[in-house]
Amino acid sequence: MTAASSKSPPDRPLASRPPHALALFDFARAEGELRGVVPLSALPRLRDLLASDAGAPVEWTLRGFQRERAGMRPQAMVVLHVHAELGLICQRCLQDMIQEVDDAVEFRLVVDEPPLTLEELEAEDEALPAQDPVDVLELIEDQLILALPLVPMHAVCPQGPTAEQSPATPGAAAQVERQHPFANLRELMGNTKKRGAS
Repeated sequence: MTAASSKSPPDRPLASRPPHALALFDFARAEGELRGVVPLSALPRLRDLLASDAGAPVEWTLRGFQRERAGMRPQAMVVLHVHAELGLICQRCLQDMIQEVDDAVEFRLVVDEPPLTLEELEAEDEALPAQDPVDVLELIEDQLILALPLVPMHAVCPQGPTAEQSPATPGAAAQVERQHPFANLRELMGNTKKRGAS
């Protein structure tokens, strides 16, 4: 994933809420743009992963465009940008913390999901099956879940680490940073969706 978009211009109108069924191919061809604010109460799968509802509502922007390709039809694309402040537990001092999430991802619209090859995993954009209308609220929630840190920690703990916790070493922090950002999270997203449906 690659951060690929800034926030929308201030004169764009706010969407009342993310559409539950948006035809993304048409949206991309029309170079559409939507933005809005979502309360955490509208994102139950994300809320299940948080320590509290502290923080600000989620700001989001969705922009469609077509990427020109030599000798081929333009590739339909959308960029989703999310910004939120989420209440988590610091794994070093075990106190509440606010984690800022500011993430943008380019989605390459496809009819069918491609095989999960090494080339696909290393692509700068992410394939998104969009033959049917897409629930943008669900897309926003998925992106926020994927953007959560594997090991949330204060930059500097206000009270220092607890007696049970030793200070994180540079080596341990580096090991966490090297982990693939999607490790275990897609499975987690699937499990939370199943719990929501039951």
